[in-house]
Amino acid sequence: MKQFLLLLMTIAMPAMAQTTLFETVEGQPPYRIPAIATAKNGDVIALSDYRPCFNDIGYGRVDIKQRVSKDNGKTWGEMTEVLTGTGEGLTTGFGDACLVADRNSNELLLACVAGNMTYWASSLANPQHLVTIHAYLDKKTGEWVWDKQFKDHTLHIYHTLLHDKVRALFMGSGRICQSSRVKVGKYYRIYGALCTHEGNFVLYSDDFGRNWNVLGDSYNVCVPKGDEPKCEELPNGDVLISSRKDGGRYFNIFHYTNKKTANGQWDKCVDSRECPGGISNSGTPTDGEIMILPWKKDGKKCHVALQSIPAGPKRSNVTIYYKFLESEADYSTPLAFASEWDGEYQVSDKGSAYSTMTLQKDGTIGFYYEEEPLNYQMVYKNLKLEEIVKR
Repeated sequence: MKQFLLLLMTIAMPAMAQTTLFETVEGQPPYRIPAIATAKNGDVIALSDYRPCFNDIGYGRVDIKQRVSKDNGKTWGEMTEVLTGTGEGLTTGFGDACLVADRNSNELLLACVAGNMTYWASSLANPQHLVTIHAYLDKKTGEWVWDKQFKDHTLHIYHTLLHDKVRALFMGSGRICQSSRVKVGKYYRIYGALCTHEGNFVLYSDDFGRNWNVLGDSYNVCVPKGDEPKCEELPNGDVLISSRKDGGRYFNIFHYTNKKTANGQWDKCVDSRECPGGISNSGTPTDGEIMILPWKKDGKKCHVALQSIPAGPKRSNVTIYYKFLESEADYSTPLAFASEWDGEYQVSDKGSAYSTMTLQKDGTIGFYYEEEPLNYQMVYKNLKLEEIVKR
């Protein structure tokens, strides 16, 4: 209810111009890959890769940088280090950050790729690594303090959870989904989607990323042809996966039979381009964001799904596609969810690629994405939901 009221309050609020949070300068190492979250105290935390190796993870040193806003994106603090690559071994580089802020406490979780192995060359004998690290708010200084040590989950995921079925994996960058309905112990459940050469799997954690399990049957992928994926919780508590493809998205849904024990099963994956009225962009595939928010349409409470990806051609014109979820029939199956989207809102009119978003404490949306020039600048834009959704 509180989230719903905050969204309605934004109708009279002016939208803000965009801000470059991390600036790529010609001849200098580039910034890439946006991740963003809103903490319980209202801070908005934005992360970015910084790539002294001028390339992706596995090619040399990569760092993860941070900036924080304490006023809903109006101003931003100085850039600080989260994880710094050494150029050697497991700590060669850290990148492709995905982030979540706990809804009950001032705690952050960052999951990312680590090491000196590329996704394409990764093997069970020498795999690409997945690590996590937590941050806590210092009550005296108001600053976020990251743990001194990260935790490496690589062997547990490859061997125990996925039974040596995959030879490379990473968690889709941007926003880790936290449930608002499923709580086991201290924390609400979180979901992180894996990209592997064999397709997508979804991991869940009931202790805020300290330990992970596979959602569903760990021997079968939920999106067989999927690439970089994201998760979101549906209004009934089931779990949606949205995965990168060339034009449109792959969608699938995990239907719970018992939320507490995480029992249930995945439905049949669909290609949005093959669904009536589905998303059918012409952009080169990139990671995007899927988010579902409460809304009010024609005086009736409902939800609206938002999906951000480049509209194209190629990596350009990042756009938010939207669909009203007026009843459970609109998302009862992957086919129902993927069909009959209601409209789109163009965020960028330039070359633009990866994107993510967060619901801020004031009810506005913090939209964070890559935009030209110089492949790319890391740009933040404040949006109101009623600007995006044409009622």
